[in-house]
Amino acid sequence: MEEIIHEEESGNGIYELGFILVPSFTEEKLPEAFNAIKEAVAGKGAVVFAEEMPKLITLAYTMEKTINNKIERFREGYFGWIKFELAGTETAKLESMLRLRDDVIRHLLISTVRENTIASKRGFGPRRNPKAGSKDAASPSMSKEDIDREIEALVDEKPVEDAE
Repeated sequence: MEEIIHEEESGNGIYELGFILVPSFTEEKLPEAFNAIKEAVAGKGAVVFAEEMPKLITLAYTMEKTINNKIERFREGYFGWIKFELAGTETAKLESMLRLRDDVIRHLLISTVRENTIASKRGFGPRRNPKAGSKDAASPSMSKEDIDREIEALVDEKPVEDAE
């Protein structure tokens, strides 16, 4: 029987950090705050390979955070994310560091995969033609106008209205 020798794993994992920053940042100060978080992540030995600059969003519910011994309430915040590779032993230290930052309202650190995981907004919800995926369904023929309308809908991310 042949023995299979496995290469020793590095112990690194792929993680995604989602965070909400306080809404009091000005447009000029926001990149500085984002870079400070990225540098803190990189300081733990992470290799960042994807990110999104925080954008102001309205929160689904009021969030509270104690800042300078005072409970602050937030209805909006800057949401951003960073995807990186990091040794699993460093995640607890990263979590502790983020918990202590006054400019981070909430954060979530998850283990994920390297592949691009961004889903299209159009990909959710009911399908326009539920039988299109079955083997028995015939492929519907489309006119040039229907194709143009489909393309415009994809570009505009609006639902397509069927021409009758």
